Amino acid sequence: MLKTRLFLSAIFALFLMSTEAFAASELQQMRTALGDMQKLLQQQQVRIEQLEKQASERLPTPVPAVAPATLSVVAVSAAATPIAALSVTPAVNSSPAEMRPTSLPPSSLLTFYGKLDLFAEANWGGSQGNRLAMESGGMNGSRVGIKGASDLTGNLRFLYQLEAGYFGNNGRIGQSGGGNTRLFGRQAYIGFEGSLGKLTLGRQYSPYFLETIRFDSFENGYGSPTNDGNVKPGPTRYDNAVVYTAPKYRGLTGTGMVALGGKTGETEQNAYSLSLNYTEGPLGLGVSYLNDSHIAYTTQRTRYAFAGGSYQVGKVKIMGGVAGVNISPDQGIASEWRSWFIGSRIDVTSSGQLWLNYGEGHTRDAPVSDRGQVYAAAWMETINLQTKAYLAYSRHLNDPAAAFAPSGTGSYDYYTVSPGDTANGLALGVQYNF
Repeated sequence: MLKTRLFLSAIFALFLMSTEAFAASELQQMRTALGDMQKLLQQQQVRIEQLEKQASERLPTPVPAVAPATLSVVAVSAAATPIAALSVTPAVNSSPAEMRPTSLPPSSLLTFYGKLDLFAEANWGGSQGNRLAMESGGMNGSRVGIKGASDLTGNLRFLYQLEAGYFGNNGRIGQSGGGNTRLFGRQAYIGFEGSLGKLTLGRQYSPYFLETIRFDSFENGYGSPTNDGNVKPGPTRYDNAVVYTAPKYRGLTGTGMVALGGKTGETEQNAYSLSLNYTEGPLGLGVSYLNDSHIAYTTQRTRYAFAGGSYQVGKVKIMGGVAGVNISPDQGIASEWRSWFIGSRIDVTSSGQLWLNYGEGHTRDAPVSDRGQVYAAAWMETINLQTKAYLAYSRHLNDPAAAFAPSGTGSYDYYTVSPGDTANGLALGVQYNF
């Protein structure tokens, strides 16, 4: 009996010793891992201090109005690609209500972004022959730009944007012609944004143009009736423009523009535009007006009017609009262009959409019919957050005095046809955002 007790005591002692050894080994492993983590944190802290020092050397030290600001390096992106940018972060003791209205995104002093849209194109049907080409700007114009914003007070910030267009197929600058070379031809403005709205000054998009293409299922892209001329969206941009956008209220918002002509002795030659937009659930409505007095066309006054709507039904979005243009030349007879279009976007797969569009336009009471009609279909495939691919087909039917043909929204060259021709276009392209 004594031997048995001694044997059991020996086994229990060995168990305790092995348990203590295992615990000691586990403790040593934990200490080693903790030491490695401390070294890593120290390295990261040193790197953070280096970046903060570099950032402070690049920018002048700001003079705080109420509370000091912390200068830090953050990641910003135009399409999910991290890009180093400088950002001013409000001090910790600033309340959210004092920093900015909830509708304003975080400020960033500098964001670099861009888009490259390239496509291969085949055209046929016109009496002048067929065409094969590589072009830029099929669905959207290729561009590079910088933009940013900086808080001025609790509810007001300064913003700017400089955007240059280019042709990806040949590297030339876009939005230039007639001996006028533009460095930032797409957009160049400064402005202010706060709880009372947004005010910007410079070269900017026309509110009428934006409202028209908002209800175009192709958004002025390849084969769209707002792109080929059947539906006239007016000038895309205006120089010397002052644009004000009111804050959204119960789904309703408005945008107004005045573009000054700047000519001596011609103070009445300016452009004015107003757009109203309503969005509530699946419903979207919009109206817009533009009065251009000798700005886009120096020998005439042109007035545009548009009304459009859209509605989402499940995976299908239906959209369209009607438009009229009154042309009053300094010499000659006034004319009126009437047009309409209808289209849809259908979510066929989780990454692919089918776009459909039809549009037509004509001059009222024209002695020779200049009616044009366009049928268009496109597949837009989203590959990832930065890349899209598309295939588009467009067919244009022209009456004896019409010569409409398919083209990209920002292409360098175009397919040309004779009046009365039928024109076809097929485009296969890719977009990359950076």
